[in-house]
Amino acid sequence: MPQALYPLLSQAATILPLVRSHLAEAAARRSLPLGFSLDMVPILEEELLGYELIAVGDADTCLMLGCKPDGEPVLRKEFLTDVPPPPLQLVALDGRMIARSPRELPSRYGRRDLRFPDWPSAATFAWAELEMLFPGAPRRPPLLNLGRNVLLERALLAAATRLAQWNPSVHFCGLPNEEQLGYALYGAGGGRGELFFRHPDQWKLHWKSRGEVVCEAWSMVAPDFPLAENETATRESSSVQRISAHIKPPQ
Repeated sequence: MPQALYPLLSQAATILPLVRSHLAEAAARRSLPLGFSLDMVPILEEELLGYELIAVGDADTCLMLGCKPDGEPVLRKEFLTDVPPPPLQLVALDGRMIARSPRELPSRYGRRDLRFPDWPSAATFAWAELEMLFPGAPRRPPLLNLGRNVLLERALLAAATRLAQWNPSVHFCGLPNEEQLGYALYGAGGGRGELFFRHPDQWKLHWKSRGEVVCEAWSMVAPDFPLAENETATRESSSVQRISAHIKPPQ
């Protein structure tokens, strides 16, 4: 049987909340200028799975915290260039072609991967880099926009549980609002599927493998903040509502 690609759905459901929780914990001990806020976008880039740190403001460095298949924490640094933007790109949403702004794809160079012995060290170093990239006063602990990340992590965990017998690979492109476009799922045995989000609060899972079909939908409510220390995606909202269909081929 062909070997599944990294990351497996179960790995993504474990790694992403691990990255988020350590970044959130380390943030309480850092200070950034007033008005600074941080979004985290899931991305898979050359076998590095994690969150790209998208800060509000101008910076010439891109940071991504995650890990490769060996599980060792990695902080990836890349420099952004001022070259003219690339041509307009198109992506599909529900069969319709929509335009992506070229500003979403800045040119990068000088990639450097920094390895760390543990997650607290990696998260602390990431915040130290952000503090240097964003000087100025007055300062305060940074504002983190993590509600959507928590919902994604819970959805990944739910999907991994539902598809445990296949445990497919999942791919993240690092696009803004990618959950609305859908995350592609690939099985080692040829299965294909998709996990995607629909407003206001519904996740949908479609999967087909050798004639067996799984279709499932559920609703989740965004968590209240601030997050509890070391919160992970294992706490599912009590308001989850599920609609399931599991079709097996005739014997």
